[in-house]
Amino acid sequence: MTERVEAVVEALYDGLKRMDAPAVVSLFHPDAEIVTPKSLPWSTGHYSGLDGAMQYFTGALEMLDDNRFDVEEVRVSGDDWAAAIGMWYGHFRSGGEFNVRFVHFWTLRDGKVVKGEGISDTDGIVRASRGEKVG
Repeated sequence: MTERVEAVVEALYDGLKRMDAPAVVSLFHPDAEIVTPKSLPWSTGHYSGLDGAMQYFTGALEMLDDNRFDVEEVRVSGDDWAAAIGMWYGHFRSGGEFNVRFVHFWTLRDGKVVKGEGISDTDGIVRASRGEKVG
């Protein structure tokens, strides 16, 4: 089961690297919930269901022309939970760029993400959205 959780997490970051929101959302359960800081330029803080997941990822990816998560470690607990830790690089279409630390928590049900929650240097991302180079 641990391998299945790792495969879902790997597929998720692969989809984000390709900036393919439909591929990312295909990994989510219909009852999915995403909780993010409201301070992110594209975030309202809470998203529900597949439509909410699509809104979140599309909003983020539409602001960026490059996006990469360098996952340093994935910690899996049982067959339903993982934490991914690493560095997140992004380049805003407006010119700013960031390279910040992140930790994402993923809860799965029936092999799909049912909850995603992230912690990152949102101040760095906000400053980059204003045109700064951060990190």
